[in-house]
Amino acid sequence: MSKNLYTKDEIILCTYLAIYGYNEFSEIDIHKKYNRSLNSIRMKVKNIAAMLDEEGITRYSNIRGLSGVSAGENGRRTNWNWVEESIPFSKRELFSKCESFLHTHELENIS
Repeated sequence: MSKNLYTKDEIILCTYLAIYGYNEFSEIDIHKKYNRSLNSIRMKVKNIAAMLDEEGITRYSNIRGLSGVSAGENGRRTNWNWVEESIPFSKRELFSKCESFLHTHELENIS
């Protein structure tokens, strides 16, 4: 049985939510675009929040990190390379990327 691995675009979208919260979009938008389960997306956002917290990266959302480990221990670092690539971008730059991911091929799907 093959795993349904997250794409880089999905990780960047989840990273945005973990850092900035739900003002611009939510897990529902990611679910609609990529047809991934809402629970999976919510867990990924919480895991990314936990990784950012472990690294001491400032976040502007109230999303609680969930790493699945005891306090004081570090959690899994799945997709950290893609999360880390997103950190240097400003909120506007990162949102612009997210917006392009969410709206790519949208017009093609209407016809």
